Amino acid sequence: MIQDKRASLAEAASLVQDGDVVALQNMATQLAPMAVVRELIRQGRLNLGIVGLLAGIPVDWMAAAGVMDRFIGGAVTMEQFGLCNRYRKGVEAGAIRVEELSETAVNARLGAGARNLPFLPTRGLIGTELIGMDPDNLRLIEDPFGGRPVVACRALVPDVAIVHAHRADRAGNVQLEPTAEWPDLGIMPKAANRVIVTVEEIVETEVLRRRPDRTVLPGFVVDAVVEVPFGAHPTSCFPFYGYDSAMHLAWVAAARDDVTTEQFLDRYIREPADQAEYLRAVGGATTMLALERMEHA
Repeated sequence: MIQDKRASLAEAASLVQDGDVVALQNMATQLAPMAVVRELIRQGRLNLGIVGLLAGIPVDWMAAAGVMDRFIGGAVTMEQFGLCNRYRKGVEAGAIRVEELSETAVNARLGAGARNLPFLPTRGLIGTELIGMDPDNLRLIEDPFGGRPVVACRALVPDVAIVHAHRADRAGNVQLEPTAEWPDLGIMPKAANRVIVTVEEIVETEVLRRRPDRTVLPGFVVDAVVEVPFGAHPTSCFPFYGYDSAMHLAWVAAARDDVTTEQFLDRYIREPADQAEYLRAVGGATTMLALERMEHA
């Protein structure tokens, strides 16, 4: 019998415990699992270690809410919308510890975890100071076959990986449109001990079988799948909808001040009881329709 992996947002978020290392799919303004991020903040998670290849607004929200205490990854940025000021403030105050890696090193560490290997090599860090800053996880070693030295990147196995995609079936088989595939999606979930997936729609398995080339995760690696339309908002889920520029700008403005930061978090994250209430708070059908049109213009 096929196991039904469907869950509510609250049930899925309960798979994340205080202190866990959580890998978040995200490429700055694109395809972040924002609905679960908001739920983790509402549930009051603490001391999370966040893994990201190129993280953006979800990390800034979690930093502002005091959910995370460390970041492992390449960069945290909102690209054209500016700096992630609450993350930056947390780092400068010593509340958030940073384990900085190049993108190749993030992929190597997660890749080793996904393959049950002790490490994978890369040359992407050679010539930087990052190797010496993290000797527990990065070591310059000789090539045993006589070539140039390489950096051994210790396996990283997150407790939980959280991703957003276009569709899945009830068994947790996940499909992504090829226009939105990112390099971390194929590695993060396979390295993690538990996997949460939010999708724009849950469909019958037969729908997935019509385009098997778009299936990026098999159900047996997924622990919970949640249907959350606009679950990546305010980031994009191309080609369904674009990122919400107004929301990003509103956050950047609010994040400059402690009081307005808390007001923003209350209005858009803590007070809405579910995704429907959140969408109404950010503009409802009018805003969502505009974002859909932006992607199809």
